[in-house]
Amino acid sequence: MQPPGFINRVLQLGQSSDISTELRTRLFPRVFAGIGVLVLGGLIFSGSLISASPVVRVAQLSCLVVLLGVWTLYKSRQVYLALSALVWGLWTLVTLLIFSEGATASLWLVPQFMLVVFARFVLTARTAVFLGLFTAAVDFVFQNFQLYRLLPPWFNELALVNDGLVISISLLYALLIVHIADSVLRETLRAAQLSESRYRSLFENTTDAVFLLGADHRFIETNRQAADLIGYPREELVGRSVFEVITQDDAKFLRDSLARLEGGNSLEPVDRLVTRVDGSRRMAEVTISMVTDDRGALRFYQMVMRDVTERKQLEDDLRFSLGEMESLAMQDALTGLLNRRAISEHAEAEWHRSRRERRPMCVVLIDLDNLKEINDKLGHLTGDAVIRELGSVVQSSLRRYDWAGRWGGDEFMLVLPGTNLSEAKLIAERLRSEYAASEVVTVMDPATQPRLSLGISVFSGRPGDESTVTQLFAQADTALYDAKQQGKDQVGVFRSGKGGN
Repeated sequence: MQPPGFINRVLQLGQSSDISTELRTRLFPRVFAGIGVLVLGGLIFSGSLISASPVVRVAQLSCLVVLLGVWTLYKSRQVYLALSALVWGLWTLVTLLIFSEGATASLWLVPQFMLVVFARFVLTARTAVFLGLFTAAVDFVFQNFQLYRLLPPWFNELALVNDGLVISISLLYALLIVHIADSVLRETLRAAQLSESRYRSLFENTTDAVFLLGADHRFIETNRQAADLIGYPREELVGRSVFEVITQDDAKFLRDSLARLEGGNSLEPVDRLVTRVDGSRRMAEVTISMVTDDRGALRFYQMVMRDVTERKQLEDDLRFSLGEMESLAMQDALTGLLNRRAISEHAEAEWHRSRRERRPMCVVLIDLDNLKEINDKLGHLTGDAVIRELGSVVQSSLRRYDWAGRWGGDEFMLVLPGTNLSEAKLIAERLRSEYAASEVVTVMDPATQPRLSLGISVFSGRPGDESTVTQLFAQADTALYDAKQQGKDQVGVFRSGKGGN
């Protein structure tokens, strides 16, 4: 349950409007000197400094002890405590003087009231409010219930009969308060001007675009960067509704963002395309916050945009370059197929999938027959052309879910997911025939034409088949070896227990 508005404002006094510790420290010597002069002047001109009763002597000595204690606290850097002791010491002295005058309307009520004002400047607003309420309560109870009748007779000896002295002290005390108030005001104005100049410098010199919007969503102020970002002159923006200068998409985003601000004072930065007045678009990092006063009421919305167009472009270029580098790192330079590392990784991934889904997969190992003879007789350029042609034929023969890579030198590998042994053998035979009929091969002398030997291994995916992907590679290699041993230019199939065709 929230307290009523007035009480709530009273409870919040002093949270932001009190003077700083630095200013309080600078004011203390003047405050102490002024109060000391008033106290000592009162003692001197009251006529009781030389001849006085023991009661008055005790009061005079108490005043001096309080002043000495206050100065000691100040020297030990307890400035706030020293000023508190000074205020409450003066309040006690003035209140005792009021009590000593009994039922008469004491002139000391004026200095007593001015002490409350004095406390507001040198201490805190809360202390001043408490002191004022406490003083009113004490005076009311004392006068209303005629408590002065209970005081001993010697208490009246504290009363000063010289009204002129009381008035003079009050005037001098008022001048001291005016001087303190003027010092506080000038210091507050100086601090406000300094803060404003710092804010203005930051506002104008920041590289970010800053928009200040009122509760009615009209521009209160923008900096030069903000005007440049959206393409409007600054003087045309101030006073206009933000929804007059942004697109419908941007308006929807802004409304949604402002609605979400009700639950907090700021939103996380988001990247968004901002449309300029000329229709061009810039990528900006947008941060929207709500600036409130001490009571939480809205003062204005602050929208900060950081142009990140170039940064985003660099990030995209870097991402593209990294993608190309990653692609090149997984690619065989001569054929454009996957390299050994990449085809091995894809083979292992497909093996895991086949095992999980209980479906077959086949591995086909391909070897270029006669590549050494071609390199020796026709040169390595021709040998490279033969390898590239095989890569091209393999690439064109792949299904969309198959994988192909160069295993090394004159060997290639196919990974055929979801393929049983019969289907894999048909694919291998078709590949062998297509390569034999390719243009690079047919134009060569029949004595040196390259041919293909292929070995196939299969993982059934059925329970009980414990073949690993490494074993599949070895089995395909065994089948390839058998095919070459039986005359080359043919397809070999690994069969468990037989080790060959």
